[in-house]
Amino acid sequence: MKKFVVILFALIGAGFISAAQSDLSHPRLFLRSGEEKALLANIRKDTIWHEMHNEIIKEAEVICGLDMLKRKIVGPRMHAISCEALRRVLFLSYSYRMTGRKEFAARAEKEMLHLSGFVDYNPSHFLDVSEMGVALSIGYDWLYDYLAPESRSTILRAIQEKVLTPGITGGEGDPGYNLRWLELANNWNQVCNGGLTVASIATYTENQELSETIIRRSCEKILIPMEWEYAPMGCFPEGFGYWAFGTQFNILFVDAMEKFFGPESVVKYKEMPGFIESGNYSQQLITPSLRTFGYSDNSTRIYLEPAVMWFNTVKPDPAMYYMQRRLFYKFQKSASYVKTIKNRLIPFMLIWGAGTGDNPVVNLDNPEYPTQNYYLGQGKNDICVMRSGWTKDDVYLGFKAGRVRSPHGHMDVGSFYYEVDSVRWSLDLGSDDYGKIALAKVNMFDMTPSSPRWNVLTKYNNFAHSTTYPEGVRQQTKPTCTMTGDREKMTASTSFASLYPKQLDSLVRTVTLKGRSAVIEDFVMAGKSEVEMVWNMTTEGSSLKRKGRKLTLTNPEGKVLDINVKTQTPFRAELVPAKRNNDFEGENKGIYWLRIIYYVPANCSEKITVTLTPRKL
Repeated sequence: MKKFVVILFALIGAGFISAAQSDLSHPRLFLRSGEEKALLANIRKDTIWHEMHNEIIKEAEVICGLDMLKRKIVGPRMHAISCEALRRVLFLSYSYRMTGRKEFAARAEKEMLHLSGFVDYNPSHFLDVSEMGVALSIGYDWLYDYLAPESRSTILRAIQEKVLTPGITGGEGDPGYNLRWLELANNWNQVCNGGLTVASIATYTENQELSETIIRRSCEKILIPMEWEYAPMGCFPEGFGYWAFGTQFNILFVDAMEKFFGPESVVKYKEMPGFIESGNYSQQLITPSLRTFGYSDNSTRIYLEPAVMWFNTVKPDPAMYYMQRRLFYKFQKSASYVKTIKNRLIPFMLIWGAGTGDNPVVNLDNPEYPTQNYYLGQGKNDICVMRSGWTKDDVYLGFKAGRVRSPHGHMDVGSFYYEVDSVRWSLDLGSDDYGKIALAKVNMFDMTPSSPRWNVLTKYNNFAHSTTYPEGVRQQTKPTCTMTGDREKMTASTSFASLYPKQLDSLVRTVTLKGRSAVIEDFVMAGKSEVEMVWNMTTEGSSLKRKGRKLTLTNPEGKVLDINVKTQTPFRAELVPAKRNNDFEGENKGIYWLRIIYYVPANCSEKITVTLTPRKL
């Protein structure tokens, strides 16, 4: 029998009081009791949804045979263990609810009881607590009627003592440090507040006072990153991977709140400037070869993204999930399909994408082809994306401005990404394994100019990016460089002399897509001394030839890029391997730096135009 209660819930910072009649029965998170039938009916109406659903069930069968997880901390993190715990419990709980097969529920119960026995969930790195909290809360809520009473008590106690209470007290160690994320304007805030809110709603009946304390606080604090990260138009300053991480947990927060407290409780969050629009931003970063324009601490790896499906439920945009369909077929035909299905949150793609209405929310069998080939994203880290289209044979040109000293930022202002026919003629090296860097006792999160992030590690300063700089000079970390653009001309520009104040009086880079060619134009004004300038491009090209002002770059597969260099002064060109500085960093196999070097006399200007044109073979 369902229990109902009228809850007067003060949304601190939201500006109103919501009186919501909440159904306190389980399941109460994300997929209500009885909605399984409608969801399964919609899944069967779409080929891709049906295939994805079947793969989740198969993966749940595999999980049933895996060894139990061990509490293993690498550097300061237990995050990999927490993520895997969430994947296992979510896949098993989903599979039980959708099939009724009790072996899935039994294994989920065993997993949760084992996890409940961990001494703690590593509160000094609270992301680990949040992920584990979501894992236990979904299992507790979705399997509530299946779980033995003593199992429910054990799992509830773990949630209370190792998730919710540390969320207030900070847990073992330094409470101020452990709860530092409360005031941060980045993905940590979203993930931790999102996870705690999910856990609070799942256990609301059993600890109402503690749950309400946490939910009220989360309703206020999660506004900090939402205001900073998304405004004005959804261009997320941390890049694609951290958009996916933070935004997904932000959505879990909003969706859990809406399901439990009602639609009025989340109006403010859905209307935050740029939040819904960030779904489009994320798809703009997907390149024709189904990599990403991976600036900042992001790689080019990409998996299916459930968040896109949730955004579509709020503001339908058929073109937004076109690339998700392409990703599905790419992964289905490759070994990486297994990794895609192992994305811990994939079941939410079905819950939000197929949905529980009369018909699927998203029709992946026949998505609408996107028409937006130019995207200018302005915010804390401005970017521009220009493309010839959205198929694998199209051209992609990404351009980055913004600020170095932002969450997960690099000295990459002025850098560009250029991909043609799946060849990355210009790319970003991304980041390195945080765990290995921590074990090497290198503090990579210090953003000051003297930090080892810029002076010891390889991939983070401007010498490793496709930008331009005075020889040996690192970019300043505090200035913000904005971007302007012209959709009709397929061009964008940024001024960033402020990053080299002692050497340059002016530096403007303009990037243009002309047909299949990328045109990179720099205007440089030297200060009081002569400046040796480096035009750098990180590339998969491995062989360089020169004839006059024309360069020819060839990759290992024999594809050719013609490079025309137009300057007023002589220049020299070299292609050098992108060697790492330290053994604990990843090797940059097959990656090179193309360096074009020229001089600008004191108090004089120089204009250099580099045109990149892929040769048709």
